[in-house]
Amino acid sequence: MSLATPYALVLTALALPVLVFYILKVRLRRVPVSTNLFWKQIYDEKPPRSLWQRLRHLLSLLAQLLILALLVLAVADPYFYWQLLRARRMVIVIDNSASMQATDVQPTRFQAAVDAAVHLADGLRYRDETAIIVAGPQPQVLLGMSGHVPTIKRTLRTIAVSDNPTELSSAIDLGKRLVGDDDQGEVVVFTDGCEATLRGDVMRLSDELDDSSVSARRASSPGAGASAVDQADDHHESPKVHFELFGTEVSNIGITQLQVRRSLIDSIGYEVLVAVRNASGSSARCRLELELNGAPLDVLPLKLKPNELWTRSLEKTSLDGGRLVARLTSFELDSSDSFLSTEADSGGATDGGDGRTSTNALDVDDVAWAILPDRKVQPVLLITEGNLFLRKVFEANPLVRVSVREDFPQQWPLNTLIVFHGEVPDVLPDGDVLVVDPRSDCDQWTLGETIEHPIVTEQDQAASLMVHVNLDNVVMPEARKLQFQRPPHVLAGALSGDPVYARVLRDNGQCLVLTINLERSDLAFRTAFPIMMTNALGWYAGTEGDLRPSSSTGTITTLSPTDTDSPTPAGAGSESWLLRSPSGKETPVIASTAGGLVDGEMRDAPHSEARLSLGPFDESGIWTLLPARPTASQASEASGNRSMEPAAEDVQAAAFAVNLASVAESDLRPSKTHLQLTGRAMRGSRLLSRPLWFYLASLVCGLLLLEWVLYQRRVLT
Repeated sequence: MSLATPYALVLTALALPVLVFYILKVRLRRVPVSTNLFWKQIYDEKPPRSLWQRLRHLLSLLAQLLILALLVLAVADPYFYWQLLRARRMVIVIDNSASMQATDVQPTRFQAAVDAAVHLADGLRYRDETAIIVAGPQPQVLLGMSGHVPTIKRTLRTIAVSDNPTELSSAIDLGKRLVGDDDQGEVVVFTDGCEATLRGDVMRLSDELDDSSVSARRASSPGAGASAVDQADDHHESPKVHFELFGTEVSNIGITQLQVRRSLIDSIGYEVLVAVRNASGSSARCRLELELNGAPLDVLPLKLKPNELWTRSLEKTSLDGGRLVARLTSFELDSSDSFLSTEADSGGATDGGDGRTSTNALDVDDVAWAILPDRKVQPVLLITEGNLFLRKVFEANPLVRVSVREDFPQQWPLNTLIVFHGEVPDVLPDGDVLVVDPRSDCDQWTLGETIEHPIVTEQDQAASLMVHVNLDNVVMPEARKLQFQRPPHVLAGALSGDPVYARVLRDNGQCLVLTINLERSDLAFRTAFPIMMTNALGWYAGTEGDLRPSSSTGTITTLSPTDTDSPTPAGAGSESWLLRSPSGKETPVIASTAGGLVDGEMRDAPHSEARLSLGPFDESGIWTLLPARPTASQASEASGNRSMEPAAEDVQAAAFAVNLASVAESDLRPSKTHLQLTGRAMRGSRLLSRPLWFYLASLVCGLLLLEWVLYQRRVLT
């Protein structure tokens, strides 16, 4: 045995005062009495004891000396040498992924795992050290190596479950690096053993069994770690990795994908892509309900085969955008050709009489969100001498507000698409311009000779303006040849090399020109013409096939502040925003411009190159990005002390839909392959789990209590 603080033994000198105070005679206090006759009688019967006669209470003195010796030894902090040799280093890896929210293990898999980890921490021996890692998309070390059990337990209790997927391989590798080459080290992983999350780890760890042992324990009842699969392997004396599994063969149905985008053909249409996975070995039924801004959109009854992934693309129409919600309800699991019904929000497992669970144990994948972009009405000014087909192709579009006139206005309207049919002004107005069958010169081109019967041989099918447009076999008796000031982007060209449909490159706005004579051509009677005009309107509005993709939990997305719909707040070199989660938690986001060396000095990049990094998203739902308003003074801002508060709700910049969207997390069935691995796991030990000074101090308290009881007994008797 050794002492951590041997200099504390000098406190044994306190035994001398104990001896001195014990053998010294206490001087009696003088008290006047009326007579001493009776006192003398008592004194004669019981003469006073001598100084050394008091030593007959030697046991009491020895007890006091023993108490002092135990206290001194406790302060010296003794320990055994084998405690140093057998001190263990352990890393606890907690899986807080979405699948850990399943309720087949009560109250949840995650809570059962945390309780088991706390129980393991209670069994740590003196001088054992433990670190805590949370296995998310990126492993996070919450606590470094520590032997303070209360701190370890408190850290475990602060871990919260998330909607993220998990990456156990990175967390296990990090845990091994923390353990190092310690022979007594081990990484203990508390997870649900879902097949997709462990498949790669199992295959990798199977190749490492020469250096580490792996065992698995699976919670088959609501208790934490109720049963174990332990087969000792004497060849491996130092286990490295051990899995504690919490999960049962529970069925689950979840939404694994939800995306929405505006149609490329229909101006008010949109397409919904949804996927549902039946992660069970039995057929199942459920209902898929779609809502747009709280209004019912569609209800689809689903009957899914075992392990079936159901996908469907749905076409809908709506001028308004908003929040699209897909929800699974009315789950029924087929068992022996009979369906067992449960409610969507039952929250627990139910038994249909045959011992099989029929509930949908995970709620986070029963709901998915998507953002449908709005369609804005686009003003169009049509200047023509009269062409019914050209006018009707714009009026038929519900997203267009058309005004028609024959002459040029004195002042061109702002934010309006100007369509010229025939005559064009000498200088094209600023902004968006569409020219059909030009018959005069302007600042962008010079009118050339007439092209007789042009044949279209070149089409840029990669351009969004030419999607679903085919000009083959179109009768075009006449077209205009134009000599452009700048080479245009040819969308459709004739055999002679002249552009028939082109994008004019200019600095003060977008411009398209169609040189075909509509009166003599049958293009107006073809489906290609309205599709061509619809593509052009979407291209001008910047909304052709709008798609605001839904993100997955655990991912990070970036965007430019110029992509948002709100005015940017003032800031010196950076812009401040608040990212609000579905639960209302707000996180500051700073968009700093990416600078670089210019003429030997650091310069900020242009505002358009600034990027916002959003995420990682750890909750499913609708996330919103709000401009933050500085509340501190300029002096405080200069010193870096600035606080932010959200701006008004009506200046919301952007909304983002975040879903679990993970086939791996929706499959709640543990990996059977993993249970085949065997080994020996580290067990918590109650023997000498505390330092020796704790037991010595406890013994001192026991002796003091015993002495107090004996003293009270003597007084009472």
